[in-house]
Amino acid sequence: MLNPEQLETTIKMLALAAAQIEATMIEAGESVSELSTSFSEIAEKFHHLDGHQDDTIVQVSRADFTALREQINQAIVAIQFYDRMTQRLHHVNDGLIETAGLLEDPEVSNTKWEALQDNIKKQYTMESERQMFDQIVSGKKLDEAIEIFKKVTANTLNDHSNDIELF
Repeated sequence: MLNPEQLETTIKMLALAAAQIEATMIEAGESVSELSTSFSEIAEKFHHLDGHQDDTIVQVSRADFTALREQINQAIVAIQFYDRMTQRLHHVNDGLIETAGLLEDPEVSNTKWEALQDNIKKQYTMESERQMFDQIVSGKKLDEAIEIFKKVTANTLNDHSNDIELF
């Protein structure tokens, strides 16, 4: 049987999992829309170029080339979302599995619960995840933690809107 402190920790870990899933869904909608738009515009430009299949040399203006390159870059950034989503959902899954393991342990101690929290936090590679973890563990409500996540994510996206990270 869980003591009150262990029960409170369990509730926080479940809230953290819910917050991570919510954060993933928020980012998913934005990324899918951007990706769809980028690929549609790229396809349209290639279709236009393909219309010149005769023996004449197709002249592509620097502006067309720059616009196409920017759209490809935007598509790459949107695709990177899927890596973040996979990481986040993997972290949620691992945390839930570890939490379930502790709930099944009749000899569970506060030390094991603290170790669980440490293990979960160490998995996070993104600053927004670490901040969300800290917010939930410190007792913030789920909706408050999500709002903080949205602000941090919006600031990060604005600061790095032209960054491309290939992995």
